[in-house]
Amino acid sequence: MNSIINKQKTFKVLEDGFDGSSLSKILSSFIVLLIIANVVAVVLESYAPISQRYHLELYYFNIFSVVIFTVEYFARLWACTEHQDLDESTPTRSRIKYFFTPVALVDLVAIVPFYLAFIIPIDLRYLRMLRMLRLLKLTHYFKGLKLFGDVLKKELPSIGAAVFIVSVLVILSASVMYSVEHNVQPDVFGSIPDAIWWSVVTMTTVGYGDVVPVTFLGKFISIFIMLLGVGIVALPAAMLAAKFGDELRVRRQHLEKEIATALDDGVITSSEKQSIDKICSSMGVSGSELEQIISNYKAQKLPILKCDNCGSDIITSDKN
Repeated sequence: MNSIINKQKTFKVLEDGFDGSSLSKILSSFIVLLIIANVVAVVLESYAPISQRYHLELYYFNIFSVVIFTVEYFARLWACTEHQDLDESTPTRSRIKYFFTPVALVDLVAIVPFYLAFIIPIDLRYLRMLRMLRLLKLTHYFKGLKLFGDVLKKELPSIGAAVFIVSVLVILSASVMYSVEHNVQPDVFGSIPDAIWWSVVTMTTVGYGDVVPVTFLGKFISIFIMLLGVGIVALPAAMLAAKFGDELRVRRQHLEKEIATALDDGVITSSEKQSIDKICSSMGVSGSELEQIISNYKAQKLPILKCDNCGSDIITSDKN
C-alpha cells in the first residue's frame, strides 16, 4: 500500500508541474532552470577561451545534470502506471506504451548521448548538438506547447501539401533563372542546385543580395517570383495560426460544456474532475484559471429574484 501511495505522490509531483503542490512547483522550477543552464553551458563551451579555462567545471556540471535527468526519467517511467491514459492490463505494458510516447523519447534523448559517448566515439560538435535537444524537455512544464503539437499533428497533411507546393515553385524558379542567367553569370548560376539558393532566398523575401540577376529578363522574372513568394511561403504559417486559434476555441467550448455538465447536479465527481483536468492540461489552463471559470459559470447560473419593496434585482447566493 505504501508503494502505491508513494507512486501516486511521485506521479502527481512530476506531472502536475507548476499547477501542483509546493513540492511540484519547486521541482518543476529546478528542472526548468537546470535545462536553461544546460543550454547556456553548451553555448559557452563552444567558445574556446571559456571552454579551456572552465573545462572541468563544465564537465562536472554536465555529469550533475545527466544524473538529475536520469533520476527524473526513471521516476517518470516507474510512476507512469498511474496515468489514466495508460490503462493497460499490466504495469509492464503501461511502461512500454509510455516508453514510446514523444515526451518519454525526448527525456531519453536528453541522457542517452552522455552514456553512448563511453561506448561509441562521438564527435564533440554532434554531442553538443544532441545536448541542446534537452530544450525539448520544457514541453513537460509548459503545457501550452502540447496544444501547438496537437495542432501541428492535425494539420500535417495540409502543411505538407503547402510545403510541397513551395518546393515545386523553388525548383521551377531555380530552373528558369538558371536558363536565363547561366551564360551571363556562370560562376553564380553554374547549375540548378546553385540557383536553388537564390530561389529560396528570393521566395522567402530574405534577399541577402549575394546572388542577383543582372539581365533584364532575369530581373523581370524575379519580380513575379518575389511577389509569388510573399503569399505562398507565408501560407503554412498563416494556416498554423488560424488552426491554432480554432483549436483553442473548440477546446475552451468543450471545457465549458464539461463544466456545465458537471455542475448540473451541483457536485463535480472524481471522474468529471479527471475529464476537466485532462482538457485543462491539453490547453495549458492552470488550476487558478479553472477555478475562475467555474466561479464565473456559477455566477451566471445564480437565480435572480425581485425585491417585493423596491423591485430591484437580488442575486441569490449559490450556498442557499
